[in-house]
Order: sequence, then C-alpha cells, then structure tokens
Amino acid sequence: MLAIVVSAYIYASMRERKFLRSEANQSLELQQKVYQAQVLKEINDRIGYSLDTGKIVDIITSSLGNLLEYDTVSYMVLEPDGKALFKCHVEKTVTHDFIEQVKHKMLMSYEAILNQAVAPKAVDESITGNILDDSLRVEVQSFFNLPVVISEKLVGLINVASSEKGRYGAEQASILYTITNQAATAVSKLQSLLESEKGKLAAVIYSLADGVITVDLTNQLTVYNPALKGILGIVTEKPLTMFDIVDSLAGKVDIRTKIEQAIAEDKPIAIPEVLLKDKALELTIASVKNSEGEIIGASVVFHDITTEKALEKLRQEFTAMMVHELRAPLTAVRWSSESLLKNLSAASGVEPAKVKDTVLTIETASNNMLELVNDLLDVAKIEAGKFELNMQEYDIVELINEQAKAFKPQAEIKHLAINVTAPEKYSLKFDRVRIGQVLSNLISNSIKYTDSGQIEINLSVNAEEKTATVYIKDSGIGVSREDLGQLFSKFKQLRGSEHARKGTGLGLVVSKGIIDAHGGKIWAESAGENLGSTFAFSLPLNK
Repeated sequence: MLAIVVSAYIYASMRERKFLRSEANQSLELQQKVYQAQVLKEINDRIGYSLDTGKIVDIITSSLGNLLEYDTVSYMVLEPDGKALFKCHVEKTVTHDFIEQVKHKMLMSYEAILNQAVAPKAVDESITGNILDDSLRVEVQSFFNLPVVISEKLVGLINVASSEKGRYGAEQASILYTITNQAATAVSKLQSLLESEKGKLAAVIYSLADGVITVDLTNQLTVYNPALKGILGIVTEKPLTMFDIVDSLAGKVDIRTKIEQAIAEDKPIAIPEVLLKDKALELTIASVKNSEGEIIGASVVFHDITTEKALEKLRQEFTAMMVHELRAPLTAVRWSSESLLKNLSAASGVEPAKVKDTVLTIETASNNMLELVNDLLDVAKIEAGKFELNMQEYDIVELINEQAKAFKPQAEIKHLAINVTAPEKYSLKFDRVRIGQVLSNLISNSIKYTDSGQIEINLSVNAEEKTATVYIKDSGIGVSREDLGQLFSKFKQLRGSEHARKGTGLGLVVSKGIIDAHGGKIWAESAGENLGSTFAFSLPLNK
C-alpha cells in the first residue's frame, strides 16, 4: 500500500514539475514576444526616417536588461572614416580592465566576421551606468557577441558580458540573436522604403532645370543635380565639392555666409539677382529639417532668370519704341488739326490748297497709326493661335502685279524700277488679303532699304517639291549675317545708324505668321552689307 502511495506521489511530482517547466517556457516565450514588440516599437518611435547606425544598435542594447542579467552591455560600430564608436552601459560595478577586455573581444569578433585585421584609428568611447572601481578583482568570465546585420551589411556588434562563469548558454544567445535579427530585418525594410523615397526625390531634383544643392551643418555638399554645372559654368568630370561652387560665385556672393545665416535665422534668404558671366541668377537659400523639426542642413536653388531679364528688356524697348512711333503721327494730327481750325476761324478766306495739304497730312498720320495698330493686333492673334485665313482659289500673278503697280509711284520717287518676272497666270489656293499683306511688307521694305538700282519680283513653281515661290530681290544695303537670323523676330531691326530707318520691325513678324499659317516658308538671303538682299516665301501647291 505504501509503495502505491509513494508511486502516486512521485508521478504527481513529475507531472507538477513538467507543468512548471511548461509554464516557465511559456513565460519565457511570452517575455520574448514582449521584448521583441518593445524593441520594434522603440525602433519605430525613435528612429523614424533617421537610419543612424549607432541609434539603431543603442535601441536594441538598451532593452536587453528586460530579458537577462549582465554586468555590462556594449555596442561597437566601425565608422567609414576608420574610427570606432564604443558605448558601454555598466549595470554592475567593474574595472577599467574589464571594459578593455570587452573591447578586445569585440574587435576579435569583428576580425573573425570580416576575415581581416581591424585596427581603428581612434575609438570614440562612452561609458554610462555605475562607476568603475579598479580595486575589484573581476574579469570577463561569460560573454557573447551579437552581430547586427541590416540590408545584408554588418553595421555593429552587441556584447553582453558577466564576471560569473557559465552565466550564458547557447539558449540565451540564440534567443537574443533571433530578436536582434528580427529588429534588424524591420530596420532593413524601413531602409528599403527610405531608399525608394530618396530615389523618387532624387529623380525629381535631377530633372529640374534649376540648379539645386543641399549641404549639411558643416557646409559639406550632400546633393546636387546635373543642371547646376551648366548654370554655374563649371566644367569638370569629377564629383563637385562645395569649393567648386564657392569658386564659381567668387566676387559675386558669399554663399557660405548666406547658408550659415539661413540656418541660424531659420528663414529663407532670397538673392534677387547675381550676374555670372552671361547669365543672371536668382538664389533662394533655406534651412532643411528632419521629421522631428531639427535643422540638419540647408538647400540652395539657383534659378536662371536670363530669359526673364531679356524679356523685361524687350518689353521696355518695345514700350519706348511704341511711344516714339505713335508720338510722331499723333503730333502731326494735332498740329494739322490746330492749323486747320485756325485757318477756318480766320476772318480772311481759307486757301483750298493749304486745307487740302493739312487734310492729307492728317490722313497719312492716321493711316500710319492704323497700320501700326493692325500689325500689333495681327502679332497678338498669331501668338494666341487665333489667326484665321480665308482660303480660296486666286491668281497669284495677278496679285503680284497689283502690288508692284501700287508701289510704283513710291519707287519712282527714289528712281527705282520694279520688274516682275512670272507666268501670265498661275492659280493657287490662298488668302488673298493676307498674301497681299506679305507682298506689301516685303516690297515696302525693299524700297525703304534701296537707294538706287532696281527691285526684281520673280515667281518660280517647283512641281517636284509642290511649291510656288515668290522672290523679291533688291540692290540695297543688304543684311549682315548676324541680322539674318533675327529678321523675323519681334521688334528686331537692322543695326547701325545707317540701317536704322523708320519702322517697328513688326511687318516681317506678321508676314512669317501669315506664311506659316498657309503651311509655307519664308526666309531672307544676303551676300552681306551693301550687296543687296533677297526675301522669299513659298506656298504649297494645291494640285
């Protein structure tokens, strides 16, 4: 009977011990999960988008006390510049020699993993926790090193050390390695996401026409885009440095001081205009902050405003030209009107010839103003894409002869002959009024810039190219090569005092718009100054 009782007791004890072991294992597993969740939450909360290696390892090591006992917990990170970062938390008082043993074991582990000698240039050391007492006789008796691998790259080592023999077994090391590996995996995913976002941002910056740079708090260049070299006129195949940018702006703006000012004041600084060689630049400097609102550097945007400045200059020149061109006919109208009123109100009889001359002056001035206004309206329509044509079948030869006859009196005043060479008749589909306007502009210009000789108008039909081309050739002052490329630009005229004759330069712009709308081409040729010039335009055949 006693044997049965004893057997039952032993069986019950075995079941109880098995149950307690099971409960202990479950408790340890639960503790593991809590620790794992704690580490991952800290990584998410404290790191954000800052993937600082030291901070990552620090977060992992700071929570190890929740799972096991130790005298010291340390981490070591080898920096790219050859230096080492070593941080140790002392949970139980140890000696300086104990710390040196930990460092030595970590360096040996680094060498084993990397399969190469590791000799840091310097060690940035930080020790926290309990004070060290060299009077103690303690040595490292138990330890293990945990490698921290992020995105398949060794970023640091974690060391747990104790002065007690046999403190750590394979089970504890395996558990900690698993948790550390899971934390590192989460960081790797975060790093991949960040690199993807950085790639998108870099693509945007690289595609900008403006030059862009970012610098850190030590004024070191961290980012720049390809457009920057062209804007600053930097010619080099090597990666740019801040010295290259400072040198390119030397004598124009102290970019370093402006960056430091923007960081110190934490507000954007705008430099409206910096003249650099043949360019005008606008600079905007602003501080750059991280997700926590901390200033981590500055950005500079180099905006090329050369075109804007040229347009502003063109606008000013246009305004001055319009004032000059409108002032003359308006003055003539006012003077003629006052003269006519004065004569009509006089007691004596009014001379019909004088009245006629006055009225003709008013008519001429009014027509000049109307012509100018019409040209401006046509240019506006062309640029707005609202230029409409009335396309019908007409005889182009008849129109050429009409225009030549209309300008014959004006040419005879300067003793110029107008000769037309063309078939008797040739029909095309075009806008008669608008092509007449083109012929009028070109013949008028030829008479204006020719003092002697003749003006020849030819019509040539090319069946293969399916074009009819009108050539207007004069023996006038000609056009320089520099001016040929600008003849059909708005408000451009021949340069030089000899060539600066009355006109706005709008006629050729309007003519080009009309020919372009017909699907044709217009151009000018000249052998040089005082060698005459030829203006020509082609129209597509509709046959």
